Amino acid sequence: MAYSASNYIEGQIIKYLRDLTEGKCGSNEVDWPILHHEIRLCQELRIMGELHRQMQPFYEMYLNADPRLLSNKDFSLFPFVETLSEQDADFAHWAESYDLKDITEDWADYLRRKDGDIFPYQRLIRTLLEGGYDTDWQKLSEQLKEDLHQAEVYSERKTAELMCFLHGVAMLMNMPWDDKKKMEMYDMLEDKWDFMKHFYSIMIRRVIGCRLNGYASVANLVAQQPKYHQYIHIFYCVLCYRQDSLGLTRKQMKTLEKRMEAISNIMDVTKPSDELNELCDTLFPEDFQRMLDEFRPETREQVERERNRLRMEVGLLKDKITEMAVKLKNALEHSVPITDIKHELLQLSPGAALDILGKLTMMLSDNEAWMKSVPEIKEAIMEKQKEKEMEMAELLRVMKESPKVDVTVQKGGTAQITEKEIVNRLPNPLEQFGNEHQN
Repeated sequence: MAYSASNYIEGQIIKYLRDLTEGKCGSNEVDWPILHHEIRLCQELRIMGELHRQMQPFYEMYLNADPRLLSNKDFSLFPFVETLSEQDADFAHWAESYDLKDITEDWADYLRRKDGDIFPYQRLIRTLLEGGYDTDWQKLSEQLKEDLHQAEVYSERKTAELMCFLHGVAMLMNMPWDDKKKMEMYDMLEDKWDFMKHFYSIMIRRVIGCRLNGYASVANLVAQQPKYHQYIHIFYCVLCYRQDSLGLTRKQMKTLEKRMEAISNIMDVTKPSDELNELCDTLFPEDFQRMLDEFRPETREQVERERNRLRMEVGLLKDKITEMAVKLKNALEHSVPITDIKHELLQLSPGAALDILGKLTMMLSDNEAWMKSVPEIKEAIMEKQKEKEMEMAELLRVMKESPKVDVTVQKGGTAQITEKEIVNRLPNPLEQFGNEHQN
């Protein structure tokens, strides 16, 4: 009888796998070392292509998390098929005929029944990506985004977790990066998933990846894990961003606020890492940067830099006030009318004018005419200050009575112009004073 690679593989390998999946024998009845030896012989004989072809029914079970493949007592069949699929250069392209959402749902059903970790599913996804699996990633990411915004679609936690992970994969694969950069970002998503799943829980307003009930419990878990602390500012920002839309009762909100205070204390003593920023920005391009800009607390280094900057500005301002006071003193001593001096002071902000008036009065304490004019000048400056305060009060009143204005931010996002932002846009008195004297 002529040698046949197909018959050899059928008789030495496939027959035993088929008997296992059909329940004709148990996993403990198979001589696994012999089977692995047969695989090495196939490699030496260069008939792995035929082996992979005959393995396709088992690869299909692997893709679909078929219990016949995964439910053996010692799981010897599953890693055997898993390892062979990773050696098949055509596995990913063959698998393109299967929908990733369907694959993910099947794996979620299996992992939920086994109460298992998602690592086997992640390993499958890695094998597909490294093999060049291709699909319409943009369409898939849009479908998943819509589904995840309606958390009830995936109300079961394990399904929701796997769908979140798949959403992350689709968003990464849809980026205009080369394959190396895409896989580097996938490595980060997979490696940091233990933290990222909690980030997703808040973003989609559905707790995933753990058995905890409530967002305060998730926040407490994050706070209790030192390995998360370098990224905890990201979690803090997403809590701030989403807390009003989490549907919490007043009691739940108070509990969450206590957890957020604890997280804030951790941030005070932890150097933050921006390692996950690009990843998070890619997964949530409409929200992440806006969330950081609005809610990220300043680091200790930033606070110290700002403190030093203000010290320097105060020093410069004192120098400018002294310089201005000397100039006005000299002008007065050169017969410039006091009314002109008063006019110059009223051109400044009330605070700066009062500071200069005080220094000028100390310099001219022996000038009888000036000393008689000081009360009148001070009263005029105070009157100007009252006018400024009334203008500000009127501005705030108008803002409170006016509806907020929506401004489109990229696709599908909106930003609101708030009272705080408008107030922050008002001119800085220190800058105004400096500009006036530069002019």
